[in-house]
Amino acid sequence: MTEQLLVRVDQSHQATIHWLVWSTEQQQIIASGELEGSEQLSSLAEKAQTRPVILLLPATAVQLRTLELPAKWNRKLEQALPFMLEENVATDIDALFIAIGKPGMKADTHTIDVAICDSSWLQSWFSAFDDAGISVNKALPDALCLPLHEEMTSAVQLGQQWLFKHNAWQVGTAELSWVNEYLTIAGVKQLAHFSPASDFSETITLTAQQQDYDLPLAIFAKSLSNIDFNLRQGRFAAKKKQPQWWRDWRSGLIAASVAVVSFIAIKGTQLYVISHQANQLETQAVAMYQQAFPNKVVRPHLLKKQIQNELDALSGTEQGGLLELTNHFVAIYEEIDAFAPETLRYDKRRNELRIRARAKEFQVFGQVKAILEQRGVSVEQGALNNDGDFVVGEIRIRGAA
Repeated sequence: MTEQLLVRVDQSHQATIHWLVWSTEQQQIIASGELEGSEQLSSLAEKAQTRPVILLLPATAVQLRTLELPAKWNRKLEQALPFMLEENVATDIDALFIAIGKPGMKADTHTIDVAICDSSWLQSWFSAFDDAGISVNKALPDALCLPLHEEMTSAVQLGQQWLFKHNAWQVGTAELSWVNEYLTIAGVKQLAHFSPASDFSETITLTAQQQDYDLPLAIFAKSLSNIDFNLRQGRFAAKKKQPQWWRDWRSGLIAASVAVVSFIAIKGTQLYVISHQANQLETQAVAMYQQAFPNKVVRPHLLKKQIQNELDALSGTEQGGLLELTNHFVAIYEEIDAFAPETLRYDKRRNELRIRARAKEFQVFGQVKAILEQRGVSVEQGALNNDGDFVVGEIRIRGAA
């Protein structure tokens, strides 16, 4: 993507939200503005449809720390992180979300960068964007996106705050009213500022980056390519965004897929029914096979294949015998519920299959007869009798003699 949508939020959902559309190819601002709170996020939905969305969170809400490790970073140490941090945080560790940054080395000690924030608060912002129809691709602390100066702290003014980046994994924020106190506590001596600076202590050496003065979000956008960290990980990992062509054609493709699957299902119904009925009625199928082909050896584990071979052999002849009649009969199970055969008898001389069956209603026998006749089979229905909650009757299926 050559354009990105950056959205910077604050601690409160009612605070001002800054947004900016940035062209990475042209390195310039396409559009920018402010919202009066999260309720207006939906106004950015159209801009977010074709652009990656970068959510910038206030650095005051995300703590960045570098932890020393007893060994090289591994999966077991990741599971132990909550216990390693528990004594160093003021709130319940279970209420915090811990995001993993880069592993590194400090002298001879292994380290890992982590970012910590309130889990419920972070979820509330992701939910607000979801409710507005906006998919957030990346989430970062705002000050982390400042340009990095190895010997100086970087700073930019955003609203009534100054944002600071002291090194690659140390950031801070100070209100205008106590910015000098913050810098004193942080031990800052040199400051590279990307906004006009005044009222700073004379003890601070200021270096104006006038050639890079710009809107804070534009300055952040220029540095995004140098930052591979993302708060959208673990249980907050971003869902893979569907491509535009899929969103445009999804309904048509799904309908076409359903049609194709239905067509294949209809064509494969006969084989499907025969296979499953053979599994469910194996004993009866073996007996019927032996009756129809007394001189052939029955192998129960290969019975389905034997039946299929006989059907294939008979498919081109005029008379199908027992297997042809059985083939017609089992096909009705795809369309008729509550119809269960009790006995099946085959008269080879008359090429007739007699089925004594049980159903819930008289009409079921009529439906079976109608379906078989539609398949070109001669059907005779015998007497029907009530047997408690069921109806018992006989159907005769006759092929060519």
